[in-house]
Amino acid sequence: MAPIQLLGQMLPLLVFIIVDSIYNNIRISIISAIVFAVGQLGFFYFKTGQFDWFVLVDVGLIIGLGTVSIILKNDMFFKIKPAIIEGVTIIFLLVMIFMPDHFLLNYFGRFMPKGMVLNPQMISVMKKMLLWICGYILLHIGAVLYTAYYSSRKIWALVSGPGFYLLFIPILGFIFIKKFWLRRKIVKIDEV
Repeated sequence: MAPIQLLGQMLPLLVFIIVDSIYNNIRISIISAIVFAVGQLGFFYFKTGQFDWFVLVDVGLIIGLGTVSIILKNDMFFKIKPAIIEGVTIIFLLVMIFMPDHFLLNYFGRFMPKGMVLNPQMISVMKKMLLWICGYILLHIGAVLYTAYYSSRKIWALVSGPGFYLLFIPILGFIFIKKFWLRRKIVKIDEV
């Protein structure tokens, strides 16, 4: 999932949070998120001339689960939408992990700047990275579902929106510490 898609997925959620904080009315908040998501889809279509299947699934879930939440007067259906779309993302990533290497070379090669070629030896590293991303997303799905069922809407909104990125903080801390210790080891070896 590209960062722009993640941001696009978060915008209707942010509209929901803002409207909910102003009106404290779940119905108005969900309708606002649905209207914004449809407008966002129309904007991207107008700008690019095509629909991105991932955005279509996301907007379809917002409309479908939002409508069910309004009809049943239960915001739980709307709250689990981020977990569902992330589950779809995990399936997509797992398919990529188990695809042949030449498929991934062609797929990721489309995103390389003109004249640059992806090194085939990087595919195993990419597959390992995609597996770690799946684990990370799975952790976030668990957090979204937990807060949807057991926390307030504000806590759920924090976890399901910016919480996705906040989970990166411990991971980044681990990476920086690991690099620091690796660098110290290299310096000590050079001194000997």
